[in-house]
Amino acid sequence: MAKALHADSPEEFQRWGAWADIVAALSGAVATVILVWEKLARRADPPVVDEERIGQAVADLASRIRTDWAEEAVRREVTRPAPVLVHWSSTGRPAAARRFVIDDRLGGDWQQLPLRGQTDESNNDIVEAFRSLPHRQLMVLGDPGAGKTVFAMLLTLGLIRRPAAGEPLPVLLSIHAWDTTERLADFVARRLAEDYGDVLADYGDPLAFARRLVEKQRVLPILDGLDELPADAIAQAMDSLDLFAAAGRPLVVTCRSDEYEQAVARSRVLSRAAVVELASVEVEDAITYLSQPVPDPRWEPVFAHLRTHQDGPLAGAFSTPLMVALARGTYQAAPTADPVDLLDAAQTAAGQRSVEARLVAAFVPAVYLPRPRRGPSDQSPAVDVTYHPEQAQRWLMFLARHMSEHGVQDVGWWELNPLIRTGFTAISGGLVALLTTLLFVPVFGPAFGLVVAAVTGLGTVAVVRYTGGPPQNIHAEEATPRSALSKERARAISRGLRGGALIGVAIGLLLANLLGLRIGYAALFVVVFGSAYALATMLDHPWGSFLVARLWLGVTGRLPFRLARFLDDAHRRGVLRQSGARHQFRHLILQEYLAGGVSPLSAAPPATTPSQQEADGSGPTPHQQRIRLCVAAVGLVFLTMFVLSTAQWAPTYRSGDRPETIKGVGCGASEGGGGCYEYIAGYQWQVGPGGQVNATFDFPSRQRVIQFRGVAGEFKLARSNRCANAVFEWQLTTEGRLLRSGGVRATGGRLDAAHVPPQQAKTVAVSVRRTDTEPCTAVLHWDRPGGLYRGVIPGAGPLG
Repeated sequence: MAKALHADSPEEFQRWGAWADIVAALSGAVATVILVWEKLARRADPPVVDEERIGQAVADLASRIRTDWAEEAVRREVTRPAPVLVHWSSTGRPAAARRFVIDDRLGGDWQQLPLRGQTDESNNDIVEAFRSLPHRQLMVLGDPGAGKTVFAMLLTLGLIRRPAAGEPLPVLLSIHAWDTTERLADFVARRLAEDYGDVLADYGDPLAFARRLVEKQRVLPILDGLDELPADAIAQAMDSLDLFAAAGRPLVVTCRSDEYEQAVARSRVLSRAAVVELASVEVEDAITYLSQPVPDPRWEPVFAHLRTHQDGPLAGAFSTPLMVALARGTYQAAPTADPVDLLDAAQTAAGQRSVEARLVAAFVPAVYLPRPRRGPSDQSPAVDVTYHPEQAQRWLMFLARHMSEHGVQDVGWWELNPLIRTGFTAISGGLVALLTTLLFVPVFGPAFGLVVAAVTGLGTVAVVRYTGGPPQNIHAEEATPRSALSKERARAISRGLRGGALIGVAIGLLLANLLGLRIGYAALFVVVFGSAYALATMLDHPWGSFLVARLWLGVTGRLPFRLARFLDDAHRRGVLRQSGARHQFRHLILQEYLAGGVSPLSAAPPATTPSQQEADGSGPTPHQQRIRLCVAAVGLVFLTMFVLSTAQWAPTYRSGDRPETIKGVGCGASEGGGGCYEYIAGYQWQVGPGGQVNATFDFPSRQRVIQFRGVAGEFKLARSNRCANAVFEWQLTTEGRLLRSGGVRATGGRLDAAHVPPQQAKTVAVSVRRTDTEPCTAVLHWDRPGGLYRGVIPGAGPLG
């Protein structure tokens, strides 16, 4: 590139320019190959069929699941030191006949031979009851907050800690994200790949391997939250569940009691599944749990009231494990608070509802109170950051409202993009306007350059608004929000540097060569385009849009700047829970309260479908196709404007013998748009016998970044002034260097060979001497004067 710009002849310039084109094209091709290779590398590997490897994968999964749910049980204070004791037994609600459930030919309903047990620390009752079922299919019912998720968690841990030969691996999954038009086996495989993709990646493509595990019945799905599906989808879900179970596959599902009964009325029961229902927490069991790890004197008046009013509002509030756990967590986190306040709430007209509302409302502020350091025996979760309770609650309320408005109960950091559509649009427009300013202002000056920058910025805003905003997919093999963020950040930066930057540098080199730019401005082109394409490639990625989301939501105060750390901290405090790479609130009741009482199930369905979330990010979505088409169109217009606007420009008079300016009128494309415009058609001087002309002209300052290659125009003798025999000798010089010389007479002219011009010309000097002896005044005309520049289309400019 440098040799091309310092070439001593047009032929040498073209030769080196051709090599620059080849290098730039090769760079662009390499970048394109890298991007295509990235996408091909993410395609599914062939399914692994080796039984030994499958067994090892199941063992690795079991270790990971046991660790994750054991930590989650401690974090939710389920097993610290022991869970709330809840009794359960076979339900009296509609269920399958016992001859289908236990192959008993005597027939009769299932509840005639019920299962019974309790959720104690050993989990023996749950595990033994489940293993006693010949089909290993179980439906768990309970009221809101009754402990269905805890039951599923304890069953998962019990089965993994005491494995039986040939038993499939239990995998606890939230079912609320299931689109019931998707096969249940596909949903289980997809969620398995999403939640444990980092483990499965060691054995091949995570999604393909997860499908193989499901097909070979090496996985026991424990599906939590059937009632959290939209009401009109539960009946269809029951049909799909029954179809899945009919193939003899083990299955566990949890659901609220009333929603299950309504679904059975509209659809069917699970033909071979036993149905158990969780009972209310008894008063003494609630007192035992609230007294852990050591009795607290603050609770004594409350315990006395519970024992004497076992059917009262306070006992009713404490009849669910959720409320008992909230009470314990709230008053343990706030040592100065007095549980006696609950007695006042129980005396109000709302009674039980008032107590429950007070517990839910007090939970978040309590867990965010500063905690004094305790001794080594303190088992409270490690908290390495401090948030003001009111501030934390405001952020959580915003997050809960967002989830409720979109009809979801879990959210990933990459799914916050709809929240920042305005910010993403504004930042995109601003960046494009800045890019245009850097490239146009040095060439065309502040006025025209800023106008073009404003137009391109507004055009970008319109494009982003039309295309629907940033992408919303991540790869499937992420296990936690933190690991997903780390890996997607690495992918985005890698794509930006290896793909976008190379393409931008190639485009910058091609444009610099096409426009014949000086080495300094050519370097600016390469840097600007390389940086712009790298940044655009990173922003066209979930991590890039999340980076914008953090800034925009942080500036507007809706969420903290360090959002990932805040969500991670909320998980450690027990406010949120993790579901793979997503976060959920601890319970739907807490989410509803923080969202202002809006039920998420009445809102619109999720914005993304399973097919959109499933994948690895390969293959553009319709929105990405639209935005790339628009960007290509804008880039083409940008280049056309630049090329057409940097062609031939007429010099303007500066000093010396002032000529008469000849103006013309043209119609068509111009600097101001369409229509007709006035331009400089030439200059002329009246020269007497033996006279001389010396005049200096300026070239437009905006042309100083483009390599100068000569001066256009022709010197002619005007024939209408009756001095046809006049003879002139002329010279054109710039920066002290002779460009061209020649002679003019009525019968023709002489033109000497051109000299090598300087790369830049701020001025051009015209020197004319009349050599004839005729006693008349001749008129010398400089027709179509203009500066010529490398790499542009001669005569195509508005003044050409």
